Amino acid sequence: MLPRFGKGSLALLLLTLAATAILSDQPLGTALRLQPGSLLRGEGVWQPLTANFVYPGDGVGLVIGTLFVQWFFGSPLEAFWGTRRYLVLMIGAGTAGYLVYALLAPVLPPVEHGGSNAMDLAALTAFAVVFGKQELSLLGAVNMRGRTLAGILVVLGVVGPLGRGAQWPVVVPWLVSIAIALLVTLQPWRGRGEGGGGRKRAKAKPSHLRVVPKDELLN
Repeated sequence: MLPRFGKGSLALLLLTLAATAILSDQPLGTALRLQPGSLLRGEGVWQPLTANFVYPGDGVGLVIGTLFVQWFFGSPLEAFWGTRRYLVLMIGAGTAGYLVYALLAPVLPPVEHGGSNAMDLAALTAFAVVFGKQELSLLGAVNMRGRTLAGILVVLGVVGPLGRGAQWPVVVPWLVSIAIALLVTLQPWRGRGEGGGGRKRAKAKPSHLRVVPKDELLN
């Protein structure tokens, strides 16, 4: 049974599809993607955000991957968390990834970057944590846990473009978004107790009422 397409997940897909199909080969599309060094020159301050939604002209077909990820992996997360929290994590992780990429421009080869891969990989990573133990049926023939399937897709999503000849800096935003999704979903800091380095609080002793003699009360 196919999952219901969440409103937020569908919005991410449609925005990426429309922006890429209409603007990918236009000057405006170039201005929306992340341009090497532009942020450090005080230009294109919007690019870390808008780059999430505009693939380069030769990457239009990659929107199919966004369809698959946002429908089958993003929508269950959205149903679990709610639309607002899901969108904040996806857009926030993607934007942070492109922001780090922009800030590292002086030490990276100059490569224009854009597309929803960072958000998609964040969705896959979060799914692997939240629904990791859930059994999934792949094409009705192979059963595997959610973390296994999502993990395979994350590795393919990062390594695949490099195998097709992409320059290595393209993975920087993706790795950052994966790391953010892991931190948000795992929340390792919550394992530490307050002031006790993770120690369990001692059980409070039950309080007992004490009968106060009338004479003592008067004094």
